[in-house]
Amino acid sequence: MKSIILITMTLMTTLTAYAHGDHLWSTDTKAFEYTENMLQNKSISLKEILKDSTLINVDGSFFSQRLKEFSGAAPVILNGKSINISERGSKEGIENALLYLTNEYKNLGYETEIKEFGSFFSKGKNFIATKKGQDSSKVILITSHIDSVGNAGANDNGSGTIGTLAIAKALAPYNFKYDLRIVGFDKEEKGLVGSKQYVKALSKDEQSKIIGVINFEMMGTNSRKDGRFHIIDCDRSESTFMTKTMEGIMNWHKLGLTKVPGCTDRSDHASFWKANIPAIVISENFFGGDSDKCYHKKCDKFDSRLDFTYMEKITTAVASTTYRLLSPIN
Repeated sequence: MKSIILITMTLMTTLTAYAHGDHLWSTDTKAFEYTENMLQNKSISLKEILKDSTLINVDGSFFSQRLKEFSGAAPVILNGKSINISERGSKEGIENALLYLTNEYKNLGYETEIKEFGSFFSKGKNFIATKKGQDSSKVILITSHIDSVGNAGANDNGSGTIGTLAIAKALAPYNFKYDLRIVGFDKEEKGLVGSKQYVKALSKDEQSKIIGVINFEMMGTNSRKDGRFHIIDCDRSESTFMTKTMEGIMNWHKLGLTKVPGCTDRSDHASFWKANIPAIVISENFFGGDSDKCYHKKCDKFDSRLDFTYMEKITTAVASTTYRLLSPIN
């Protein structure tokens, strides 16, 4: 019996290590090569967006405070107790994160639910929040992964998860034709498990309703202070419309952001691509040589290396893009 247990534990460790390494951005040599060889994309013509395009500004102070709480730098009240969400890799850490997000989204007026997935070896929970539109035949998804690698995960991926929360707050007052859905994936760090399970559970009809998916992954650092970041679509024909819309809004409103070419399938957007669902991933300039020095390290915590002006600009661009694609109702 002891031999069987030992073999099982060894197999689990091996599988977990492989799954984790399989999606590490730092080992994506093809992505770095793609970025180095690509010429800087030409700016999208201002004629490609409406001149009255609305800019949806994100609340930077809200973003900062919620990220401080979500990454354990400030206490939060959950179930009447004051706690610090110091990590989001353990079962307790994920449960605290899910409860925190549920409270925040309910306060904004969103419908929320938790969806369990997996088996004994890879059980997890995804978070879902929905703002209903006039017509639920179409939906835009803004996604991120909520887990961390046993650390505070302020940038990876607290910046993405709280970025989506800040966008949800900015869009909450508006009425839209279509639904807005926020999804937080568990176990991304174990090989995109949460997003794979989420897409797998969608019926063909539900898949066809998705206009597009905007996924966030590490957008907290901008050490060169040059406003460069990735909008990754890998030139996929079904997904580039979101990139073009966002570039047009950035240029029209002179947000001081520059898209850097990049191509990778090592984040949750790839789970949607496998089902031919339009998706892009938003990230800091990782493949452009300006990645976070604390990537997957203990030092990934809430500190001065996080650039909230930079994050506020990126989330404002995404909020404005989402606003336009959801067809606002006057």
